[in-house]
Order: sequence, then structure tokens, then C-alpha cells
Amino acid sequence: MLKKIILATALVATASFATWDKFPVLENHKGQAVVGDYFRMQDKASADNAYIGARFTVITGLELGMKLDYRMLSRYDGKDSDVDGLENIPLMFRYQFMPIMNAFLDVTLPVGSKEVVGEDDPFVFHFGAQYSQKFGMVNFGSEAGLQIETEGEDKTTPPWTLNLGAEADFEVNQMLTPYIGIDLYMLLGKTTYDGKNGDKDFTGDLLFKPYLGACIAFNQMLSLDISASLLFGNSDAMHMKSWADETRTLIDVHLNVNF
Repeated sequence: MLKKIILATALVATASFATWDKFPVLENHKGQAVVGDYFRMQDKASADNAYIGARFTVITGLELGMKLDYRMLSRYDGKDSDVDGLENIPLMFRYQFMPIMNAFLDVTLPVGSKEVVGEDDPFVFHFGAQYSQKFGMVNFGSEAGLQIETEGEDKTTPPWTLNLGAEADFEVNQMLTPYIGIDLYMLLGKTTYDGKNGDKDFTGDLLFKPYLGACIAFNQMLSLDISASLLFGNSDAMHMKSWADETRTLIDVHLNVNF
């Protein structure tokens, strides 16, 4: 049981920040499906997840999306754990109100396996705006958002989380697009229990997530995306205490299908 708790805590992904990307929504009545796998490790713990998702622009400027994410394998100190199951499900809404600006709202539903996501059952809301612009061969995208959670079964709510991110995609040719980016997450406020604020103010505690990758387009319909990222920060932001000095490594590989 202790190892289950460690794995569930130490390998919490930033999946709550689930905007599909930082760029304009798809054209009207266009869609994209994705199937992929991501592996993450930190010190003695590791986990592997498979996921599928889809997004579709239902009317001009309005894009709807959803992902299903399943923890297939968990390991601690070289030994397999029985921590597996469905992660919480994000529903994604984006509206492009200007050619270079989107507004977004992600709602994460608390339907995941208890062993994977814990005993708490909060709803998570992530909302904000995105700015993107093309400069020659460089496609620049950025995002500013705020995440808040409802009170779960344990009557505890964490601090709010502010996220800022930027990405540059380099359109080398029609087939290859390497990219580089960084996301920053900062806690705001205090933890509350049963409506009462805790003693410690977490404002300013930070997480950093630099990443790089490449998208390989086989044709207009199919493309393969491969990326690697690091996640590191202080103990309060990581919610890990003694695990705080250990950087989390994430590898993601997925196939995009445009329709």
C-alpha cells in the first residue's frame, strides 16, 4: 500500500493542463484524432500510459476535444506494481475569437481509478487565453491559464495554479517540424480544509517543464510526434516532500490522424 501511495503521488502528471496545443483551432468541420504513449520516471519510480483523443471544430472558431488516458504499468525500485487504471478525463473547449487569439476551458472529470488518481474526487477547471503568430518559418504559440479545483471527498483544496507557456515550431520543410518550448507552473494561495485556510502560503512555489520534440508528417492525414520533457521544482510545488530534488523525465510518442 505504501508503494501505491508513493507511485500515485510521485508520478502525478500535469495532465490537468490539457489544452491540445498553443496554436489556432482547426478549420470548421475539421478534426484530429491522436493515439499515443508516454513514459515517465523519477528516481526509483516509473510509469507508462497509453492514451487516445479527438478534437473537432463544430462551428467556425469553436473546437471541442477529449482524451482518455490509461495507466498501463507502474514500477517502483525495479518491481512491478498493481497501480494501473483509468486517469481522470479532460474535456477541452477552445474558441478562436481573433486570428491570433484563443480562449480555452478544460474541465477534468473525477472518474479515474482510485489507485491511480487517489481517493479524492475534485473537479478541475483550467481556463485562460492563447496567443499565436507565424514569423517566417517559425510558428510561435503561447498560453496563460489558471487552474482551480473543487473540494473533494477529503474536504481539501490545493492552491490555485497559474501556468505560462511558450513554444516555437520550426517548419524546416513539409515533412519535418522540430519544436522547443517551456511551461511554468506557479502556486497561488493556501491549501484549504473544510473551507478554512491552512497556515502556509504557497504563492511563488514553481514548477518548470522545458521540452523539445519533432513532428514528422507522412502526408496531409498522418503525422508522428516525438517529444521529451523534464519537470522540476521545489518540494511544495511538486507535492513530493523528500522527492523534490529528483527531476521527472517524460517521453511522449503519438500518431496524429487528421480528418
